[in-house]
Amino acid sequence: MTGSWHPAIRADWLVLRRTGAGAFLRMIAAPVLLSGCCAALACGDFHDGYGWCLAAGALLALGGSYVIAHRRLLDATERWRFGWCGALPAARGATTSTLLLASVAALVVSLAFITVLLFAVSVSAPHHADFVYAVAGIDLALVVGTVAAVMRVFHSGVLARSHQADGVGEPLLALAWLNDARLPHLLDWQRRAALVRWRRGGSPVMVGIVLGVVPIGAPMAQVAGLVLLVLAWSWLAVVMRASADAFAAAVRLLAAVPWDVRSARLASLRYPLIAVSCALVCVAAGTALLRHGGIALAWVACAAVVSARPFVRLARATRSVDPRA
Repeated sequence: MTGSWHPAIRADWLVLRRTGAGAFLRMIAAPVLLSGCCAALACGDFHDGYGWCLAAGALLALGGSYVIAHRRLLDATERWRFGWCGALPAARGATTSTLLLASVAALVVSLAFITVLLFAVSVSAPHHADFVYAVAGIDLALVVGTVAAVMRVFHSGVLARSHQADGVGEPLLALAWLNDARLPHLLDWQRRAALVRWRRGGSPVMVGIVLGVVPIGAPMAQVAGLVLLVLAWSWLAVVMRASADAFAAAVRLLAAVPWDVRSARLASLRYPLIAVSCALVCVAAGTALLRHGGIALAWVACAAVVSARPFVRLARATRSVDPRA
């Protein structure tokens, strides 16, 4: 590694190699899914001539690239500054230059992949001449979204403030009776972790993407109901993952402390159940606006799939702890 590269990238590369193909697939899953969704939307124009599908694909590429780049840049910066490699000597500006080069490389690969994907789905389509417009719009949206994320992350003072401001602040409705006396700060830890994760990648950008996909002239009541459903689903998914991660971290932190496993599990489920209750209220309102009961059942099924793994992690987090402690 040369002096212009941050030494932590060497450690990340070794971890990626030792973890295997699964870690690599998890790393590329979000960009590949974004490219596939953009290509699927573009097919609406290639095969049926719906021009608004290209605009929807460009909006999806813009929002998705911003969310992915912003979150991964912040995670890498925090990991390099405050993780195991935080004490390694690094040249001035090594973090910025390394992340910039990595972002440019990832952007070039993404542009090449989406271009090949769009060509593959348009080559035999009736409106294959729109391939040029699709590539121009979606590729430009990817570039603009990534550049916007990079500029926000590397704005002067943002990195220092982001680490200090993560989780700072009191809840709007501080209900003390929700806390468990044996683990009084677990619920607040889960809430703060969910808030930080929501701001870093699960923010209401998804709602904006949905609004961009909605056809022009759709009834406002149905649009509002769709926004409520998407907002509730994305927020619940973020809360479930953050709650499971926070509880796993709490178990590791309190590994040497005698505590009751059953009470800890019950305490860990309080905030997720509150999130489910709040999400169901939004779902009920959205279903009433859409006037279609089957949508609520589909939402519940999707929410159950998203919440299954976090709930399993909550149960497994204390499996290694002696229940007689």
